Amino acid sequence: MKKLELFDGLVEMGVSDIWDGNMRFFGEGNEAEVIERQEGLGELIGLNGDKVARLRTVYNDRDEYTFYDEIGENISEFAIRNYEKKIPVTDGLVTRKKDVGLLLPLADCVGVVVFDEKKRILGLLHAGRHNVEQYGPEKFVKFLRDDFGCEAIDLKVYFSPCAQNYQIYALNNQKMSDAVFEQLVRAGVLAENIENPGTDTVTNDDYPSCSNGDLKTRFAIVVRQTEHF
Repeated sequence: MKKLELFDGLVEMGVSDIWDGNMRFFGEGNEAEVIERQEGLGELIGLNGDKVARLRTVYNDRDEYTFYDEIGENISEFAIRNYEKKIPVTDGLVTRKKDVGLLLPLADCVGVVVFDEKKRILGLLHAGRHNVEQYGPEKFVKFLRDDFGCEAIDLKVYFSPCAQNYQIYALNNQKMSDAVFEQLVRAGVLAENIENPGTDTVTNDDYPSCSNGDLKTRFAIVVRQTEHF
């Protein structure tokens, strides 16, 4: 696990890798182990399991992949100490609270960290194929604007490790990371405020990848605001 400082130290981000163990439940009796690993990642940025909300996305029986929620006083509903079946399904989480972390298990999809310093709003978007095909990054910016009063030009964005060259057939085989970038810019985010470090889960052995045939292992990212205001 490693800790990063984003946006001039205003956001802390914890990132696990394949050597830290699987960060997702798969109904195989591994719930306690996964929760312990997720809690360890939260502790890396100074939060216990009651203060970390997990973004849970599923693909079965869904037609819409652009549902977004705010984490406020309802954090216990999303807390990582709940088993997966008890955590509401969503595609993005937003919080105003500095003592709350947002956690997302990933393989090849893009974990999009979004931060508004003026409004002190932190968001985390699961930008996978389904979400991106439905222009989820654009809709996430709209959600931040309509529900929180954020201006797109004030938003700063950071991409997690992802499958950098994964192509989305429904978007004329556009690379997923490029599509996320383009949709954010189209929504009004400044290109210079979007950072993609370029870490590729397909070619980097430190990360699991569905594209390489590993359908069950996930790493995770967790983010929180710091007190540097």
